[in-house]
Amino acid sequence: MILPPLLRASFACAVAVTIGACAHETGPAPASAPSAPSALPEGAPQAPLAWADFSPATFARAKAERKFIVLDGSAEWCHWCHVMEATTYHDPAVAALVAARFIAVKVDIDARPDIGERYGDWGWPATVLFTPDAEEIGKYRGYIPPSDFIGILRDVVASGSGAGTATKIMTTPLVPSRGRLSDAELAYIERDTELALDEYYDDDQGGWGRNQKAPIASDNAWALYRARAGDATMKERALFTLKQQTGVMDPVWGGIYQYSVGHDWTHPHFEKLMPFEAGALDNYAAAYALTGEAHLLAIANSLRKYIDEFLTSNEGGFLTTQDADLNAHDATKPFLSGHDFYALGDAERRRRGVPRVDAHEYGRENGLAIAAYVTLYESTCKPKNAPPTCDEAALAAAKRAAARILATHLAPKGGITHDADKDAHVRHLADNAAFGYALVRLYDATHDVSYRDAAESIARMLESELTDPESGAFFGSTKDPDAVGVFSRRRVPFEDNVMAVRMLAKLAEVGGEERRAGFALLAEKALEGVARPEAIRGQGRMIGDFLLAMEDVRRLRAAGVSR
Repeated sequence: MILPPLLRASFACAVAVTIGACAHETGPAPASAPSAPSALPEGAPQAPLAWADFSPATFARAKAERKFIVLDGSAEWCHWCHVMEATTYHDPAVAALVAARFIAVKVDIDARPDIGERYGDWGWPATVLFTPDAEEIGKYRGYIPPSDFIGILRDVVASGSGAGTATKIMTTPLVPSRGRLSDAELAYIERDTELALDEYYDDDQGGWGRNQKAPIASDNAWALYRARAGDATMKERALFTLKQQTGVMDPVWGGIYQYSVGHDWTHPHFEKLMPFEAGALDNYAAAYALTGEAHLLAIANSLRKYIDEFLTSNEGGFLTTQDADLNAHDATKPFLSGHDFYALGDAERRRRGVPRVDAHEYGRENGLAIAAYVTLYESTCKPKNAPPTCDEAALAAAKRAAARILATHLAPKGGITHDADKDAHVRHLADNAAFGYALVRLYDATHDVSYRDAAESIARMLESELTDPESGAFFGSTKDPDAVGVFSRRRVPFEDNVMAVRMLAKLAEVGGEERRAGFALLAEKALEGVARPEAIRGQGRMIGDFLLAMEDVRRLRAAGVSR
């Protein structure tokens, strides 16, 4: 199960260098108090601010007025994003300085996966300062208290450069392709990566990583893959981890929270994000298929029940996220923190209201959920040591969601758009790789060639519009004719390329005979383009999806499909 890059950044109010942080790692205590303290609860909304749009017009205005730009990269569900807006941006001294010398732009990183990928290492919230020409001055990670933020802004005004307090995170650009990796090189990289992942495993608490605990679906999926191949140690790890991470599940409504803020699984952060829901559903369904243990299917069904009730539209598309807190976006209603709200029972929760659900139907999220529902269907048809029951409703839900996205997101120039906007002039690798993978999974389950054909069409778009001629991997988005400054330079994201490798490898196994070798070649080139030691190390503990992609390519080579 692939964990998308936005989520790698999002839950990591946690640890690794490539993970973002909604708050300081050591806890929420700011370095100093706001200059105008609020009597409102932490994270409670205040009056809306007049944010500028992230648009060519805003950058043109900045250039004309010779103002700097401050970008607040935030997520609608992110508690510490709400806190920073309520305390820092509403602070009178901050507001006066921003109004005089800056243009403030807020970007919902779920709505803009390109911005989310670019600044995920610094969020959420991520604060990025730009020149009037849209070149970066400084990048800052997590919540910034008002007094610190004023100092940063004053330094920019005085010198045009960021203060030395910005979080420094080294990133390694991809380099030109070095050519085909031999089988021996692939095996070495895979083994080296697997050993590195082993170092993260927590024998006491389960899961990968010890500082803060998170349900990392891709690592669980790798362990389950190895377990199916007969690896007893990985089976034990996978099942223990799946048992332990029930500590971050909602016992009332179902669903899984994003992570636990302590060194155990008992202090959850309460937002619910579709990639985590889909990842957990996929994991528990796969574990049930492996073992036939009824309690694993029960957990999978509780996750599915939550998604069906709260994160599915009336038209059948899958929705995006649910807030941690109640009324975090509406200052006219009583605010209640997630800690207090999720301690309530069902009736009391519903009496007070339901935390906001982001009702967008994004391509990536739908792809991940569709694939997970297919796994649930398949697991009930072929469980080990249990009678087959074939959850036809799960397959029907997956098919309905796929039909919804195909009807609303197909772009005239090929592939799908991020949201239901067929006229969007930028398409993203994350959406197309995840949804293309889901289509191939639907073909696996139904043998309906229309799903395979739709996936092949997406693959052709990746090849024609996203291929980076230097690395052989894929750019994160199609060319944006309106992009300026740093945004005009396209990136080659590691995680989205891994998803593309998995999609293309599946197509190479099931695609039309005349195209199978071509899909295999694209998969190999994308893998070779990102399989650099420094890039792999940069993923930290979140590397199970890459290991699965390497196995996909090795399987193609063993079958004689690839070059």
